[in-house]
Amino acid sequence: MPDFEAVIGLEVHVQLATASKLFCSCPNAFGKAPNTNTCEVCTGMPAALPRINKQGVHYATLVRLATN
Repeated sequence: MPDFEAVIGLEVHVQLATASKLFCSCPNAFGKAPNTNTCEVCTGMPAALPRINKQGVHYATLVRLATN
């Protein structure tokens, strides 16, 4: 009988309370007309480089530490 260990992982999606999106400076306001809160990074245009939202990284780190 082989020795196997069951490993179960979770993939969790959360919405962080930041003023802008995670990889660009577009606002993440809810209820606006479709495609108004977009830029070249949001739409995946070539040569558009993303910039990480520092507040989003901070919040995500706090969530990770709180949930161990």
